[in-house]
Amino acid sequence: MTTVNQGMNVEEIERVVAQRVANAIEAITIYETKTNLARMSRSQTARQEEKVAENASNKRKWGSNPNGSLSQQ
Repeated sequence: MTTVNQGMNVEEIERVVAQRVANAIEAITIYETKTNLARMSRSQTARQEEKVAENASNKRKWGSNPNGSLSQQ
């Protein structure tokens, strides 16, 4: 981070501070967006894994007869 030079007037200092605040807000917004996307992705992956496990369980419950039809085992 750069330092504020001595001899700057109040308006220049306020402009520098305002820009730094804006940069910080933007960085926080980007971080929160990435964090939320990662959380949603993990949740979606977990739901998909649950669905795969459920489907596998259902396939074990329902097997094929020799004639190709499904029957509960």
